Amino acid sequence: MGNNYVVGNVVSIDGLKIKILMNEQSNLESFHFNGILYDGISIGSYVGIIRGSNKIIGRVEREFLEDTENEPTDREFSRYRFKRHIEVSLIGNMYKNVFEFGIKRFPMIFSEVVLLTEDEICCILQKDSSTSKYKIPIGESVSSGILIELAWDNLFNTHMGIFGNTGSGKSNTLTKLYTELFNQENNGIANKFNNKSKFIVIDFNGEYIQPGVLLSNKKCLNLSTRNDKGDKLPLAPSLFWDEDTLSVLYSATEKTQRPFLAKAIKFYVDEENNDITVEKIIKGLASSFYNTFKQNNNKEMLNLLNKSLELVSFNVTKDYYDNNGEKIDISWLTCFWHSQGCTYYIGTTYINKVDDKVKRDKQNAFEEVLRKDEIKRNIEKLTVTEKLKIATNSYLIYCLAYGKVNFEHINPLIQRIEAKSKLIERTITICNSSHKWEFANVISLRNCNSEAKKMIPLLIAKQLYDEHKEKLSNEIKIESTVHLIIDEAHNILSTQSKREEESWKDYRLEIFEEIIKEGRKFGFFLTIASQRPYDISATIISQLHNYFIHRLVNEQDLRMISNAINSLDSISKAQIPNLAPGQCVLTGTSFEMPLLIQVYKLPIEKSPSSDNADLVKLWVNE
Repeated sequence: MGNNYVVGNVVSIDGLKIKILMNEQSNLESFHFNGILYDGISIGSYVGIIRGSNKIIGRVEREFLEDTENEPTDREFSRYRFKRHIEVSLIGNMYKNVFEFGIKRFPMIFSEVVLLTEDEICCILQKDSSTSKYKIPIGESVSSGILIELAWDNLFNTHMGIFGNTGSGKSNTLTKLYTELFNQENNGIANKFNNKSKFIVIDFNGEYIQPGVLLSNKKCLNLSTRNDKGDKLPLAPSLFWDEDTLSVLYSATEKTQRPFLAKAIKFYVDEENNDITVEKIIKGLASSFYNTFKQNNNKEMLNLLNKSLELVSFNVTKDYYDNNGEKIDISWLTCFWHSQGCTYYIGTTYINKVDDKVKRDKQNAFEEVLRKDEIKRNIEKLTVTEKLKIATNSYLIYCLAYGKVNFEHINPLIQRIEAKSKLIERTITICNSSHKWEFANVISLRNCNSEAKKMIPLLIAKQLYDEHKEKLSNEIKIESTVHLIIDEAHNILSTQSKREEESWKDYRLEIFEEIIKEGRKFGFFLTIASQRPYDISATIISQLHNYFIHRLVNEQDLRMISNAINSLDSISKAQIPNLAPGQCVLTGTSFEMPLLIQVYKLPIEKSPSSDNADLVKLWVNE
């Protein structure tokens, strides 16, 4: 204890709040004593309070002067008139250079207050990772410049949130974390993480697809809604043909359209291979032909049937022949609707006057044409959205024929299926076998419209989570992990959006809230970064385990952070609006107390493409 540099004494103890009277040798920025360099006292720094063989560690929260003369009319300054006091909050105890969080003993009045060496401060700051041999460098302490290393074995098995205004450094922090993690392949971690983990980055602005960002051998998918040249997201057929997925994709109303869609899927989709087979389509179209003319009660039915036939390149004006070379009569497909008689007619033939046996014969003849090789080949080539159109059109014909639905109630759903098909075809491909993700994947949505930017991340998250949960359902312990990383997460996790229906918004938030609540049990971890934490669901914010908080100035964002994170102390909260670029507050379950650090900036070739425009370079001729 003889080498300690004493700077004051305890004069007041109020629970965990300790007031200290500083001596005259405590006002310098740094001190050199017995060959050891000490930093001076400032807000946020650490001091030791001697209690026997222990140092009780406190963090400086407040500093003030006491006027010993207490005479307000006397304004003359005197060196000996004012006494300097600081107020510290107790955080732990140090014994034989081993630091332990938590309050085991309290100081006494007149206990000596001493400065801490750099090694002692490092022991405090690195307490969370000091016992781990698996560390990654992230930055340095703002107050003391001490290197801060994080234990990756205790960090990446948690949900993480990175928040900060534009230009505060949040993208650099996100990239720094995972760049250092991926660099561990050369420092102990097996190649491609021993094929035990997958990392999927959802990149809204195309910041992470450059070759040097994160790592060089990542798999990039560059999706686009502008043309057919972009990559496509592999989607499991079971997910696409899911009732919930389709209801959300096509904004089906709860009471009428969703039950209709669910029944159409149940009737047409084969459960074994999660697809609509060629045979189902042929039977469905043939039944639609019969239902259209048997009931003969709605002018829209033939139009729906012909729209389906267009998808399989069926020409209603073409002549088709049977195996004996005789012409097959399909002329009824060109019928007109007689408004006064409420019946289809062709020439002088009114369908309501035709016998049912004739209608059955016409159906059989029509089905014979559908089974011709050229038509079957066209059916085999149908895309997933074209199959959906045929299924919904055919089922609507059936429902109209037997008076089960009102056309005006279902038609908006049919129109939405038609309108959104191009978007889905350009961005999604259905994989019959389970898609094998690379260990590191970046999915860029830069060239996608706003509708796709909400839809694609939801489908990715649901597919990854459902597949991983099913994979681990029979395992006693977690044998693999999935890490979903979302930059600009307010695009998909917003509760404030007014441009979408409530059912869609509720569904996507439910999916991510389930992941954030239950994902850790299955080894599924979420990392989100956003400049507007207020826009994100409060449930999601509060359920994160660790936080990297950069500069935030909006009052609503600050209130959200303050309410959601109970591990933030008053000093850390007060610092958030004034943080410099790259500075952030670390707090959460992996940190026993908040840390203020300066995150190291990545070299330009490894940094995400998020820099401001260089106007001098653009505008000035040099």
